Amino acid sequence: MRGISALAQIGVFTFLLILLSEVMSHPMWGESGTPPTTVEFAVSIFGEWSVATIVLGALLAMAMIGASYLVRDERLANLIWDLEGDDQ
Repeated sequence: MRGISALAQIGVFTFLLILLSEVMSHPMWGESGTPPTTVEFAVSIFGEWSVATIVLGALLAMAMIGASYLVRDERLANLIWDLEGDDQ
């Protein structure tokens, strides 16, 4: 089982490296093929892509709220302890 897990981790890491190199070599980054500076990236995210940034923020907020809802512990013993306190 550890072998499969290690193989999967290596595969994901390799996929991410290939994906990153393909994205960085795309011609949308400019004529020279160099990646944008931090300021250019921030301007494009908050200027040209502002609606997408807001939608992504809303989706991430919903995911965080859903995750916090799913990890609540609603066992009867914990609910009774919440109602009665620590008097036992």
